Amino acid sequence: MVRRKMIVSLMMITLLTACGNVVGSHAFYVVLDHIEEALEQSDWDQLDQYASQFEETYAQNKWKLQLIGDEGEYEGLYESIQKLIAGVKEKDSTIVRLELASARALVSDIYSL
Repeated sequence: MVRRKMIVSLMMITLLTACGNVVGSHAFYVVLDHIEEALEQSDWDQLDQYASQFEETYAQNKWKLQLIGDEGEYEGLYESIQKLIAGVKEKDSTIVRLELASARALVSDIYSL
């Protein structure tokens, strides 16, 4: 009986400590911060690399996004990434800024509990 209580207590502690860390959002915010920094410096080559990295991060984490977000949110994030990439290719800082803000808001919405 004592052993059972100990196991249940250990499982509860493990679950509760794991809930304190939002898994996955950090990868998105790092890339978004890099994009913002490169945009401030008007470094379009870096922006192109970071935009591709953002798309890869999305592809690697899509299954997580599907689990924690709704379809409109993660599909909206994908569209925002594609528009951001198009803005970078056109070297249009206005589009890149708008889509950067949109992507940041969508990531925040997806990972909010």
